[in-house]
Amino acid sequence: MKKSIADALRTLPDSELMLRVGQGGHEAYEVLYERYARRLGGFFLRMLAYDPTKAEDMVQELFTRVWTHRSDYRTAQSFATWLYAMAYNLCKNDYRHEEVRKNYTSECMLCEEPMVATDEIVERQELRQLLRKAVQALPEPQRDAFLLHYDEELTVPEVARIVGAPEGTVKSRIAAALATIKKQMKKCL
Repeated sequence: MKKSIADALRTLPDSELMLRVGQGGHEAYEVLYERYARRLGGFFLRMLAYDPTKAEDMVQELFTRVWTHRSDYRTAQSFATWLYAMAYNLCKNDYRHEEVRKNYTSECMLCEEPMVATDEIVERQELRQLLRKAVQALPEPQRDAFLLHYDEELTVPEVARIVGAPEGTVKSRIAAALATIKKQMKKCL
C-alpha cells in the first residue's frame, strides 16, 4: 500500500474504513487489521487459556470473517463492538472443545515469566498467576463479561451487545466475578 494512501486512511474512523472495505478496499482492510490485530491477539490469548498459537490463528480467522462478512456490517453500530462480537463467538465455538480446559494448567506453566531473584518480582508473578487462575476458574458467562469489560476496556452496553445479554445481567456477572476473584485471592493469600 502506498505510504500517502495508508497515512490518509489511518486518519479515518473505523466506520468509514468499513464502508471502503465493503466496496472491496484492501487498503482500508489492512488499516483495520493494523488497528485491531494486536489488541485482539491479547483478547484471544486471555480467553483461550493463554495459547499463543491458537490466539494467533483466531486473529487470522477473525479477520478472514471480517472480509467475508464485510457486507453485514452496518455503520450505525460500533465497529469495535461488531468485531468483538465476532471474536467472542469464535471463542464460544472453541469452548465447546474441552481440550482447552484440560490443558489449561500445563499451558499456564509454559507462559509463566522466568523467576528473578527479587522478592517483589516473585510476589508479583505469584499474584498474577493466582489472579489468572481465579479468572479462568470463573463460570464462563462471568469470565467472559469480566475479560471483555476489564481487559478489553469495553463498556457494559458494549459487552451486553457482544454476549447477547441485558446490561443488568452483564453488571451482575461482573460483580459476581469480582466477588469470586476477591474470595479466591483472600483464600490464597
